[in-house]
Amino acid sequence: MRHTLSLFFIAFLLGIYGQSSTKDPISFYGIGERATGSHSIYNALGKNNFNFFDSTQLNFFNPASYSTMSSGNTLFSLDITSRLSRFEQGPTSELNGNALVEHFAIGFKMKKSMGLAFGLRPFSTRGYSFSEKQFTGTDTLEYTYSGSGGIQNLFLGFSYAVVNNKKTKLALGANASYLFGNVNNQRKSLLIDPNTSQGGLSYAIFQMRAFHYEIGTFFRQTIAKNQQLLLSAVIEPSQNYKTSYNEELYAASNINNPSTYDTLIYNQTSGTLNVGLSYKLGISYLFSLPNWERKTRLLHPGLNVMVSYAYYGAVQPRIGSLTTWPLTDYDKFSFGLQFNPELKIAENFTNLKTLEKFSYRLGFYQQTLPYLLNNSQYFDRGMTFGLGIPILAQQSLSSVNIAFQFGQRGVNENSALKESYLGINFGLIVSPSSFDKWFRKRKLD
Repeated sequence: MRHTLSLFFIAFLLGIYGQSSTKDPISFYGIGERATGSHSIYNALGKNNFNFFDSTQLNFFNPASYSTMSSGNTLFSLDITSRLSRFEQGPTSELNGNALVEHFAIGFKMKKSMGLAFGLRPFSTRGYSFSEKQFTGTDTLEYTYSGSGGIQNLFLGFSYAVVNNKKTKLALGANASYLFGNVNNQRKSLLIDPNTSQGGLSYAIFQMRAFHYEIGTFFRQTIAKNQQLLLSAVIEPSQNYKTSYNEELYAASNINNPSTYDTLIYNQTSGTLNVGLSYKLGISYLFSLPNWERKTRLLHPGLNVMVSYAYYGAVQPRIGSLTTWPLTDYDKFSFGLQFNPELKIAENFTNLKTLEKFSYRLGFYQQTLPYLLNNSQYFDRGMTFGLGIPILAQQSLSSVNIAFQFGQRGVNENSALKESYLGINFGLIVSPSSFDKWFRKRKLD
């Protein structure tokens, strides 16, 4: 098992750099599209990603949740996300797709009321490429615009349950992160002539090396038998991140050979990026439904209903002569449902049919994006559904989770770029069985 985890970790590190979770040209602005949370469990629930968790999940979007993990069981979480998009602007359209490893994380219970987690996930990402041809009167030039890169979030989180009994639980937690990486915009011009490869190339590159933190809390109360109320909140105070900005311009006799580049402009400026106050508020309620009688078994179904609201502050530069970006604050509303045919799955696992062991998830989300076009704000909305498939061999807490999203992005202008997409998340949570605890203390007589 340890060798398997090492292979997963190596594959993750190799896969995350140089890839992007977006192919949208609007990620041109700022430091790219900020990663507000992609996960196979929570994406299926309308992107409710901080106000739903239990002992079988590793929810790093709310650091207070680490105290809910099962004692003696280490959770390893890995997620892969993919997206197929159709972009439309006027009469033109294009299909585009991408896939990458979304996160890698490990969490475990330290003591009865304390939990710890660490891992790597995206903070922001950029990815796009498009071109156009322009006739100057005597020659034809082809302009290619592309962007790539991402800012990574290496985090360490801690949680402590201030109140921890059977009916009531109140916990606090925090994630401390190191942000690193770079995003770039590239513009290339090429003279379309079979006898020459003359052209020009410009870069705009942001590099970030900075610390970041967020604070989370939740309150869980048993209202009646097998019915629970969960209130959650996460806050990211306004923070300044150290960064540098490179502006580069080259002319080339052969655009495909860097040794022929002639430097026209090379400027490097240091400064900070300010990210405004962000917060998330959510509520979740677990209903225990009437028992279902079957010929050979009794099922105890349950329905979990969750609603959340998130507000994200805008990103603005404080770097030399850079002016304010056309970015603004944005928010998100999420609604999700999870249905379990059997809540007491660990106790009745051997008596259940295959489909009775699954978790069935459904959701909806509506959010604005930080980008503006003629004072109109971009939006993103969609429907989600998914499955949670437990792997309970030898009392393990492992599971496979799948999520599907059908969504649209755009702005309320006919001439603007619009995107229709299908997103798929595949997640794996691996936990040792009760007979193979990774952090077990041993005593010698």
